[in-house]
Amino acid sequence: MSGFSVANNITLRNYYATYRSLTTKSNRANATTNQLNYADAQALRRAVRKLDDFDFENADKTDLSSHIRAFVDTYNYTMESTKSSTNSYSISTYKNLKNLASKYQKDLENIGIRENSSGYLTLSSSAVENISASKFKKLLGSDSQFMKSLTSYARRMTNNINYYA
Repeated sequence: MSGFSVANNITLRNYYATYRSLTTKSNRANATTNQLNYADAQALRRAVRKLDDFDFENADKTDLSSHIRAFVDTYNYTMESTKSSTNSYSISTYKNLKNLASKYQKDLENIGIRENSSGYLTLSSSAVENISASKFKKLLGSDSQFMKSLTSYARRMTNNINYYA
């Protein structure tokens, strides 16, 4: 893996559900690109749905941090797998995710998430402590165009990837 690190927590494993084994670097190394593309897109869709329902205002800092960290990790895993894919839908998803992060760069930075030169996201270690929950909700909540776009890209990819190929 290049360009990012992963904090493998219970929330991340829940986002991956059936494919939770693919949250570790060693298991990802043994999976096919299609398996990674499909699992990552499914996990990204699940992460968006979970954040749609997440109570940002009443969550404790640990729970908030876990969900946001897992979302960033899921996004990065999706970027990593689509970057190396030969599937046209995956390649398109990679470009769309990169463009989306660039488009919302200022909004992401306002909640302590930065895009590095490779397109991966990093979460500031102090973001959850120093930024209000309402700011997270504005960008990562159910009304966010950013999250709606992520859902659309991930859905398109899962509909066009054969996990078993």
